[in-house]
Amino acid sequence: MNRRFVAAAVTPVLLLVLCAPVRAQWTPTGPLASVLVVRDCNETGGDVAVSRLDPPTVYLCENVVRLIRKKDPGAEHFYFVHEFGHIALATSDEAAADCWAARELANAPHGGRYLRAAIDHFRRRPDEYSRRYGTPNERAERIRSCAEEARPDDDAIDRPVAPARRSRR
Repeated sequence: MNRRFVAAAVTPVLLLVLCAPVRAQWTPTGPLASVLVVRDCNETGGDVAVSRLDPPTVYLCENVVRLIRKKDPGAEHFYFVHEFGHIALATSDEAAADCWAARELANAPHGGRYLRAAIDHFRRRPDEYSRRYGTPNERAERIRSCAEEARPDDDAIDRPVAPARRSRR
């Protein structure tokens, strides 16, 4: 078998694989696919993202997205999905939007990466209480728990690993 034959046989397969659409992260589908996403820090009031129900819109602040991405790469995507949770559920309930986002990401391509990043992000924040979210640690636990409920048969998103025991001889 010569090299030209192998190249001719393999090239079309490689082109198909490389040109196929790749879903690297969660993207809105169904009715959520038509939700307008606007990059406007004035609308977010300094937050990474906010949503409005009428008309359904998600606002992002790219400056804050960059700051979060720099410290906790991937955590910014959780905020994005969380805002779609408000719209999907038609609610202002932050815990409900957190759980919706966690369940969505638990079943999305590379969703575990984004969930781990968000959980770590909240665990590293100061433990200041918020009426809307609880403490950052409570929020991290809520995200972890909701993600595990969505995928009960898989490995835990962020289950601590017990230290190995040393055998006594």
